[in-house]
Amino acid sequence: MQFGAKPDAITDNSKALSTAWSEACTNNGGGVVLIPALGRFLVLPLLLQGPCHGFIHIQLDGELLAPLNENTGDYWLSIDKVNNLFIDGLGRLNGRGSTAWPSASHNRPISMKLTGINNARISNIKSYNSKLFHFAVHGCRDVTFDHVTVIAPANSPNTDGIHVSLSSGINIMHSTIGTGDDCISLGPGSKFINITNVQCGPGHGISIGSLGKYPNEEDVFEVTVRDSTFLGTTNGARIKTWSSSYSNMVSKVTFLNLQMNNVKNPIIIDQSYCPHSCGPNEMSQSKVQIKDVRYEGIRGSSNTQVAVDFECSQVFPCQGIVLQDINLPFNGGGRTTANCHNVRGSAFGHQLPPSCL
Repeated sequence: MQFGAKPDAITDNSKALSTAWSEACTNNGGGVVLIPALGRFLVLPLLLQGPCHGFIHIQLDGELLAPLNENTGDYWLSIDKVNNLFIDGLGRLNGRGSTAWPSASHNRPISMKLTGINNARISNIKSYNSKLFHFAVHGCRDVTFDHVTVIAPANSPNTDGIHVSLSSGINIMHSTIGTGDDCISLGPGSKFINITNVQCGPGHGISIGSLGKYPNEEDVFEVTVRDSTFLGTTNGARIKTWSSSYSNMVSKVTFLNLQMNNVKNPIIIDQSYCPHSCGPNEMSQSKVQIKDVRYEGIRGSSNTQVAVDFECSQVFPCQGIVLQDINLPFNGGGRTTANCHNVRGSAFGHQLPPSCL
């Protein structure tokens, strides 16, 4: 507000936020940008760039409002090339997406895009009703999301909670994500990812992929998803690759201690992902190799009879898939089943559904 911002939900405060950022960023030893809890600040699409002269801290206590029109480029707030970034506070990002969702435009903006960030912590803030993804993390290292809340209706299209690509050392913990697409999606080049204590639902689950759509995608490896709960989601632990794909690899993935409540596909590998152009029952020709994936302590209830669904590639069958202590009864009563195509692996301990490995 020192730079003229007005919390009236009408004034364009982009210049004020941009100036506050520049002052904090160029201050030797670091600086804080405070968005106070005094109301709703309208901000038009804005790029906040580094490098800065020290740490930079955005304290979001008020509410930032996105513009209503949807064709505003690929982001609403973009933070680029910064080391030691901290975003926290009691406030929220309001993407005001409901006007944009019905439109077929793919040009909807991501609410907060982080690119080329090293060492960041995003905590306690809330993101509502993004027009596209809520958060996108691309080309970043060592970023932690802690006690973050993401909210959008189940029918809002492509509103992924947190999308990660070409990044390493990403931690997502103690967070609640309910949205219209994946709660968390891990794209090509996601490595050393730790997801702990996340509540997901509504939404499409926690997904690796879809992979293999473009040539020269980077591999995905060292991913752990643990101690998390899925509530009425379409998928639980999902890995998906395009049916006719370029080559790539997913390896060293662990899904541990997960509670599935009324989940449609609790455990699923889908290598015939092809939303628009595949014929029915076409076998997967995916060139993405999936190996060394462990599912341990997955329990709760399945909303369909097929609780474990491994639809792997004919060309590169899944390898080293391990199921241990799985208990997924059918929500409607009766037994669940497991489906295995082109998969090699082993099963230990209690298995419901009976394992097909």
